[in-house]
Amino acid sequence: MEEKAAVEEITRLYPAVHRRLRTSGRLLPGGDVTARMLSVLRHLAAYGPLTVGDLAGRLRLSRAATTELLDRVESRGLVARMRDQRDRRRVYVRITERGRTATVNAGRDDAERDDDPLAAAVRTMTPQERQGLVDGLRALLRGRPAGG
Repeated sequence: MEEKAAVEEITRLYPAVHRRLRTSGRLLPGGDVTARMLSVLRHLAAYGPLTVGDLAGRLRLSRAATTELLDRVESRGLVARMRDQRDRRRVYVRITERGRTATVNAGRDDAERDDDPLAAAVRTMTPQERQGLVDGLRALLRGRPAGG
């Protein structure tokens, strides 16, 4: 395949693949949290209270997106915000006991869940197709400097 045709095909396919396999907005089985919310809870459980900026960096989201996500998680009582006593401008986010329970109840890792679209799609591929996809994605990442 020629370079131009490959770029056009990747540009066409990438958004469709992303939409089909995206799990961040779907509710996890047996709860009212999404995979992205669970990621917030797992980060807070592992690292303790974090500022919104620190959490945004760990999640690789903008501060605005992180704040919106935290609003939804906080509305469920899974996290709480608290002001730094020494610097009242700084706000930390901590996981609540209800959040810890939700994290534990989420059970297995996302990739191991039966309803994970990526895992289900990979199961339908031959070993050669899997290796080809992994090799192709690695080559794609090598072709562009990080952050560029």
